[in-house]
Amino acid sequence: MVEKLLTKLRSKNDRAAYGAIPQLLKLDDGSLAALVASYQPKDEQRRFQFELARIALAEGIGGLTKQWLRIGNEEQRRVVLQELGPEWDHEWRVEIATAALEEPNDKVRGYAVLCALDMARRGAVGPDQRARITQALVRAMARHNQRPLELFWLEKYVELLGLTARASDELVIARLERLRPFAGASRRTVVEKLDPDHLPFGSREVAEKKGVPLPVARVWDRGTGLLEIKLLETALKQIRGRT
Repeated sequence: MVEKLLTKLRSKNDRAAYGAIPQLLKLDDGSLAALVASYQPKDEQRRFQFELARIALAEGIGGLTKQWLRIGNEEQRRVVLQELGPEWDHEWRVEIATAALEEPNDKVRGYAVLCALDMARRGAVGPDQRARITQALVRAMARHNQRPLELFWLEKYVELLGLTARASDELVIARLERLRPFAGASRRTVVEKLDPDHLPFGSREVAEKKGVPLPVARVWDRGTGLLEIKLLETALKQIRGRT
């Protein structure tokens, strides 16, 4: 069992390695950290895998989260966030995601938001964790005060705040209220009347082949670039209803 997990950790398959780390951690074997520390990595990716495993085995999830921002590079950490699967306990996933909410890069932080949001939807986030997540989200959003729509996956921040903030978090409510000028219907339906003499390429041929009338209009959905107002309203309602 142990050797099989260590083989996965040493492999070039990063997904397998990240899945092996929590399973090794659950074995609660103090000698494993020193063993992993003795490994000589064949490349940069495996050096990162070994470092991640060594810290988790030696210092636990608490140690891993404290050192999160200095481990590897942004892209490596983003992939870890993306690969936090069921092998990781809910508590561990929440703690790692919370630490990663301090990532300076919007895209990497976005994956932490997705992970925390998944856990919040499952009801796996405790009161203290909700408070820390809320504070981290507000700090991240403050970096985009002037252009909030430029924040990567803004809608996920808003939804997550709706699941973590409380009615007493007046600054959070005020920040969300300031998003109203940037909110509206996120998509709109566009109907274009077609000229029968200038139909889109292939339309006439398809209609004739199927024996149906020529199309007279084209309908499609188009993004507006706005934050979905219904999402904003729902988040505010949830927050104001939570003591």
